[in-house]
Amino acid sequence: MKLCDQNCNECPIILHPNSRLLTKIFNELYNKLGEEVYHIVQNNCSNLTCCYDCHIDDFCHFEDCKIMEEK
Repeated sequence: MKLCDQNCNECPIILHPNSRLLTKIFNELYNKLGEEVYHIVQNNCSNLTCCYDCHIDDFCHFEDCKIMEEK
């Protein structure tokens, strides 16, 4: 089943500012549950492992990333 149009450069999910919430949720899941979360997200949409704010991949962040500071 095709779940997206494979046009990552124009993805409305990744480009929308509300994607910050997905970054936060996926990072919390990754921190709590580990590598399995990474593999699930990466296999479905590798762009969702990137931080919306600092744009680092694989659930990594710059030291002063605001998303990771927010509770």
